[in-house]
Amino acid sequence: MKDIFTRTLTGILYLAVFIAALLAGRFTFAVLFLAISLLSLHEFYNMVILMGYQPLKYLGLTINAVLFLLVFYICSYDKPLAISLFVAPFLILVFILELYRNRPNPLANISFTLLGILYVSLPVTLFNKFAFYLSKEYSYQIVLGFFILLWINDTFAYIFGISFGKHRLFERISPKKSWEGFIGGTIITLLSAFLLNKVFTGLNRIDWIVIGLIIAISGVFGDLVESMFKRAADIKDSGKILPGHGGMLDRFDSVLLSSPLVFAYLMLINQL
Repeated sequence: MKDIFTRTLTGILYLAVFIAALLAGRFTFAVLFLAISLLSLHEFYNMVILMGYQPLKYLGLTINAVLFLLVFYICSYDKPLAISLFVAPFLILVFILELYRNRPNPLANISFTLLGILYVSLPVTLFNKFAFYLSKEYSYQIVLGFFILLWINDTFAYIFGISFGKHRLFERISPKKSWEGFIGGTIITLLSAFLLNKVFTGLNRIDWIVIGLIIAISGVFGDLVESMFKRAADIKDSGKILPGHGGMLDRFDSVLLSSPLVFAYLMLINQL
């Protein structure tokens, strides 16, 4: 009972802070997502360390912050995208600093450092583009709509899985996930997406349905990928920052594969 209370209270506080930060404006949005990216990347590097490798953790976190802030500046003030190339010297430093560390497995250390940027930093940074996609002014519509669909999918996949789950979706990695949960969560997500443009009018109904489908399919793979990493590190949760829920990476694993695909879709329809 205590665990359920802790999990519920943490979930309510998390949702309240998250939504309030989005509604408050672009700077609280930036602080929120920068914090999410830094904490998630920190947890990822800690998992890699548990696997026996030594990524350049603090340089990776610095690159994460520089990348996020540069893209936020580009989007927020309508600056040329080429400004993001300023992150290149920091990426080169990964190779140079590894020369001087004289650690075993230098290729793996460099690879895992850069993988963290690709796997965590870039997907979270893309939310800057979502926040300024509709116009040059900040709008929470796509960001909040994205997460509403994600939360609905997670919630109903769990409910359908607990109630009807008999056929395992990917038992080797996640024994509790079922096809019934995946299908039920997807159906409810698509129904929610069908209605979402009544609230968030920046995108039309078809666009929200496509985004909902992307989130439902790629989100489950995002969850499985993080579970694969945790199994390799032999841990249950990526961290303990959210009591009853685990780490920040545990809460945002579904986002990491879905946001690049949603970004690609938005860029595609923008060109049509």
